[in-house]
Amino acid sequence: MDQELVGLMLTFDEPSHVYRWHGEVVPSVTQILSPLVNYAMVPPEALERARLLGQAVHRMTELHDLDDLDEDSLAPEMLPYLAGWKKFRSDTGFVPDTIEKRMYHPLHGYCGTSDRTGVVRGRRAVLDIKKMMTLGPVIGPQLAAYQATHNLEGAAIVDRYALGLRPDGTYRLVPYTDSTDFAAFISLLTLRKWKDKHGIS
Repeated sequence: MDQELVGLMLTFDEPSHVYRWHGEVVPSVTQILSPLVNYAMVPPEALERARLLGQAVHRMTELHDLDDLDEDSLAPEMLPYLAGWKKFRSDTGFVPDTIEKRMYHPLHGYCGTSDRTGVVRGRRAVLDIKKMMTLGPVIGPQLAAYQATHNLEGAAIVDRYALGLRPDGTYRLVPYTDSTDFAAFISLLTLRKWKDKHGIS
């Protein structure tokens, strides 16, 4: 699908994290996977701090990749995460093909924002950037959903990775290879649509 048309038909409201396609609200990848995520044991203040720092790290790496980052303006706590991102790019030769790309899957009816695509270890991959916490199995279905949407557009994504940026300036690159990840995602999407249809919250 022509990307200019996608940009006109797909909108995203950041404060509410709501995607719309032709004005209709569409579930996001994050929302679809929410039944698998439980932060009940994390204090709300700590969760909010982590969320804000994660957003800042994403924005910083985005500006870096767009060659529009003023490093002198960064808070000191951000610098190790930038160092980790630079180290990953230097170690692997990674150059992004897409950066923070918002997408809509017309067959399955979901939206999401893919952090990066590009070549990792000689193969085209989709990459999710994390401020280092546990890189758990739920990232697998998340990346599989992005991969399916990219490939529908002809991107030929082969591999899926999460990149955990650590506060000491290092990183951890984790591959996701479970062949059932996309099936798990579609199962959750189907259940969500069924609950919406029957008014079950």
